[in-house]
Amino acid sequence: MWRAMQQTEAMLEIDPSTLGTLEVDGFWVPYLDLYDVDFLPTRLKMVNDEYAFKNSVPRSGHGAILPQELRELRAEGKRAIIVEREDRYYVFVSPP
Repeated sequence: MWRAMQQTEAMLEIDPSTLGTLEVDGFWVPYLDLYDVDFLPTRLKMVNDEYAFKNSVPRSGHGAILPQELRELRAEGKRAIIVEREDRYYVFVSPP
C-alpha cells in the first residue's frame, strides 16, 4: 500500500487512492491511516496540493474538539486531512 508513497525529508507524498473517509459529527473528512509508516511527516503532498501539520487530538474523546475545529477550517476555506497513528488523530491543513 505504501509503495505508492514517497518520503522526502518531512514530507510524505500520498496517492489519493489510499485515502479513506472519517465521519466527524455528521460530515466526512479525508482520512489516512499511517500506522505502518516509520515516521510522522510534518507535510503531506497529494497530486498538486500540500497539507501542513496543524495539531493533534486524542482519538478517544476527539468529539469534543475536532468537529468545531474542522468547521472553522472549512469556514476559512481550508481543507483538512485527518491522519490516524496510534492513539491520536493528526490534523493536516491546506491553505485556502
